Amino acid sequence: MGCGSTKVAKNAMKKITHAEELKITPETFVLSNPLSFQEVYRIGKSLGSGAFGEVRKVIHRDTNEARAAKIFRKDLALSEASKQKLMEEINVLRSLDHPNIIRIYEFFEDTKRFYIVMEQCNGGELFEEILKRQSFGESMAATILHQLLSAIAYLHGKNIAHRDLKPENILLEERGNVMNIKLIDFGTAVKIEKGGSIRGAIGTAYYIAPEVLMGSYNHKCDLWSCGVIIFILLAGYPPFDGSNDEEILTKVKKCSFSFKNQAWKTISQEAKDLITLLLSPASSRISAEEALKHPWLDKRMKNIDVSPERVSQTINNLRTFHKSSKLREAVSTFITTQCVSLADTKELREVFKTMDTNGDGKLSKEELLEYFTKEMGLESAQEEVGRIMKEVDTDNNGYVDYTEFIKATLDDKTMNSAGFLKRAFNLFDKDGSGTISALELKKILAGGDMCEEAIWAQIIKDVDENGDGEIDLQEFEKIILSKI
Repeated sequence: MGCGSTKVAKNAMKKITHAEELKITPETFVLSNPLSFQEVYRIGKSLGSGAFGEVRKVIHRDTNEARAAKIFRKDLALSEASKQKLMEEINVLRSLDHPNIIRIYEFFEDTKRFYIVMEQCNGGELFEEILKRQSFGESMAATILHQLLSAIAYLHGKNIAHRDLKPENILLEERGNVMNIKLIDFGTAVKIEKGGSIRGAIGTAYYIAPEVLMGSYNHKCDLWSCGVIIFILLAGYPPFDGSNDEEILTKVKKCSFSFKNQAWKTISQEAKDLITLLLSPASSRISAEEALKHPWLDKRMKNIDVSPERVSQTINNLRTFHKSSKLREAVSTFITTQCVSLADTKELREVFKTMDTNGDGKLSKEELLEYFTKEMGLESAQEEVGRIMKEVDTDNNGYVDYTEFIKATLDDKTMNSAGFLKRAFNLFDKDGSGTISALELKKILAGGDMCEEAIWAQIIKDVDENGDGEIDLQEFEKIILSKI
């Protein structure tokens, strides 16, 4: 299975006959890199290890950016099933676009190893923070749980179950700061269609749901794990404990836990109620969407302050954003997902999460309307939001997704950085000739879609000033800077 020729699974689609129908998403640019991994990255310190390999800090040689690489040794995972599982993990990660889920950049393969390159978070595992703090206050615990449930609601909305939620698989973006977490490790993630179920006992003893042990379960197994995590954050010990896995799993099967420990005397009844709703049999366990509406979270999340000026500025950026050429859309998506740093988007992410009132990781018309009505009144807001949806919702799924939001609201100075534009140009200029051809566009943007050949020539023609059928760097920069 050569990474240079690995085909990533795509949903069957009708043949695309017009450039406007071509969907450019973050997934478009998560590609197999044909170069040697060590040509592109310097390998740094180990960030963790597992049965099949390790995670290391890596530095991009050209940009000096720090990232994390999940490295799998082939001699420890030789079976076809293991290889298939790895590609499934890559496919799941490629499809995800949420502020609290780790972002994947690219992947490599050589004769000895597979490499998956992702965001690097400097704060370490939530597990380490638990060991250091012992327990968290209710406000801090609610902040963590809200982000985790938002990620889970988003996954479940895409019919994906994570199946191994635990503090070791939750990273802090910055050391000691729990305001921004990232969910990682999708090696056991699986699609479970609505109304369907799956078999196979996967998970970690402390966090595994009882129905998983019984042999048939669905996505609600993740909600049980969330219940265990919030129990530990508040009390400093697990609800189901024992001297070995067998003792722990016996207690899990009974769904028996209590709040009798001294630690619970100062914890609110609302917190206990939410935990009880999560640590209940699957048939009565609440969903992620329901948990996000629980009074314990609702009350505490309303206290999170985002500057009104920052919200107002972001709304204004949404109002002034306009669709442009398909090439500029592609470049903007590439820069937003592959170039800008977590620091560049930190404030915008907070605004996004504030506007995402139901916490599902995307903005609906109704959520946008709530904010625009405050600015201009209902009638004008309805008209404005309708226009924004047409301009910003470039994949036409009826929502403003996270990357669409960042792309529309990021300041021009960051988006139009000369370094970012050169990286984008080099991405398309596959042969290093100094110009971009229709064939090179096709290699990057077509993915698994069936597209008529004329589309690529048309995309070039729309922005080709000198009419030579190709785009040079000067034309490329003018396209982006002039918002053609």
